[in-house]
Amino acid sequence: MLSTTVTFSFVLEQVDSYELIVSDDIGEILLVKIEKRKYWVHDDWYCKYITIKTPTGEYMEFPCYRWVTDHKEIELRDGH
Repeated sequence: MLSTTVTFSFVLEQVDSYELIVSDDIGEILLVKIEKRKYWVHDDWYCKYITIKTPTGEYMEFPCYRWVTDHKEIELRDGH
């Protein structure tokens, strides 16, 4: 399991993309966990999906289509 903390700076009504490069072989990707921590009163964000490009060049999409609020951890499974 890969556990990485990445800090993002979200801006209201903005679409953001982030790249996280992992050099280690982490094996087959079965799910993705995202965690949001509550820092401000109005810091909810909408996650449409997470796309992962594997070392073989294959793309995996993990659909979310929900608001992420408060302090939560969400597990996303491959959409295929």
